[in-house]
Formats: sequence, structure tokens, C-alpha cells
Amino acid sequence: MDKKNTFWQHGRTGLARRLEHLDTLCGIGRIISAGAGRQDALCHVLDVLDKQFGLRRGTITLLTQDGKEARIEAVHNLSEEKSRSITYRIGEGVTGKVMETGRAAIIPRVSQEPLFLNRFERWNVTKQELSFICVPISAGDEVIGTISVDRPFDENAPLEEEMRILGITASMIANDLQVRREASIKRQELADENLRLRRELSNDGVIHGHNLPPILQTSNASGAIGTGSFKERINLLERDLIIDALKRSNGNLTAAARDLKTTPRIIRYRVKELGIDYGQYCSRKG
Repeated sequence: MDKKNTFWQHGRTGLARRLEHLDTLCGIGRIISAGAGRQDALCHVLDVLDKQFGLRRGTITLLTQDGKEARIEAVHNLSEEKSRSITYRIGEGVTGKVMETGRAAIIPRVSQEPLFLNRFERWNVTKQELSFICVPISAGDEVIGTISVDRPFDENAPLEEEMRILGITASMIANDLQVRREASIKRQELADENLRLRRELSNDGVIHGHNLPPILQTSNASGAIGTGSFKERINLLERDLIIDALKRSNGNLTAAARDLKTTPRIIRYRVKELGIDYGQYCSRKG
């Protein structure tokens, strides 16, 4: 019996394809969790979707703080200059509808869908019929953005399967955005507490005549900033801030200094004074 024509062989081929998809999705997960800058990570994800799945011209939008529209955060193989000027109001077009309803959308032929706005003028460039897929990026019950792609029209294309791939990717992106948001809140809380303690010390007369800069200070931070529990609390807060910055910058002192809006010299000094082993946060490859 020719196995090429058997159900067993067909199932084996489908399984192999799904294993390849799983491997690629694991790779996307590693990209998202690697700690790179948000926009760089999202652009890398869109690049993988293009190269591995043939899902082209990927676009990620995120909801603005006022919740009234979605702006483009990352875009692949499309004009960045044009993308910066494009927004989608909630309920406007396919992307706006996905934001409004929280339900994914598949458009088999964009030329036949009146809701498709074609703001990137896709078919003016490609000169071919396209399919379009857009899924929500959700944190709990709240839609915070969308990820969309298009592909050359093919009546046999597995659009439902590709929508599921995008849905899994969207879930990973949503989780990363939530982690970044919580880390940002924590950093702000630490910075606020740092400032409050410094003001307490200044008001108590421990520090006289010093205009303390935000986040870090050189001589004052190391020895002249007070004694006892106040000094320990401030050092602990500064240690947490520096370690968070080192984690985000993969142990790069210059990048950590830029993140904390100070100088590499001050960071190196404080790392030494606070006994921080910054080498453990350096990325290791191979």
C-alpha cells in the first residue's frame, strides 16, 4: 500500500506541521520574555510571523490611555513614517471593531469587505487579492490592543488555524505588557518612596543645604545621607531600583544609567557601595 495516499500519512503530515508551529510559537515566547525593549520585541515577533508562517505586514496596535483609540505600536514591512500618523477609533473599521467587541475577525477577501479601511493601501502596492486576520490583545476582560496580518488570498488557506496562531501570540504579548506595566508601577512606587524618605531626612535636619537629585546621588547616597534605619531603607530602595534597571539592560551599566537618568560613573560607584553583583544579570549566549 502506498502510504502517501493513506489517512495515516496525511495525519502524520498534519502532526509534523503542528509541531513546527509549536516550535515557532515557543521561539516567539522566548523573544517576548528575553527582556528587550517593548517595541523591538514586538517588531521581532512580527518578523517571525512573516518568515515562519507567511503572515505578512503584521501590525500591533495598543489602546491609548484615554481608551478612545488605538495607535500603532509595531509594524512590519510597512512605512513607519505613515504608521505613526494612523490611528483607529474604537468601532472604526475591522481593527476598531475587534477592539470594541474583543472578537477576532477573518476577512477572506479584503476587496469585498466594506469595513476594511485599507489605510496602508496594501493592494495598491501588492496588486493582488489579500486575506486579513485581526485578533484582540486582552488583559483579562479588557481589550488593550490588536495584532493583525494579511496574506495572499488562497481559497484553501488555513485561516482559522492562522487565527489561532495569532491568538496564542496575542496572549503572550498581553502577559508581557502586563508584567512590564506592573514593573513600571513598582519602579515608580520605589522612586516615590525614595523621594519621601529623602524629604523626611532633610526635614529632620540630617541633610543641610543639599539639593538632592532624583533617584541617585553620589556622596550623599553613600555616607552622608543619615544613619540607622533611614539610611538602610534608602540604600535598600536604591539597590532595588538599580537591580531592576540592570535586569532590563541585561547587566549593561551604561544602559542602566540611562534608564535611571544618571551617569555610568554614579551607577558603577553605587553598584560597588551596595555590593551588587551586576555580572549575574548579563545575558549569556551559547
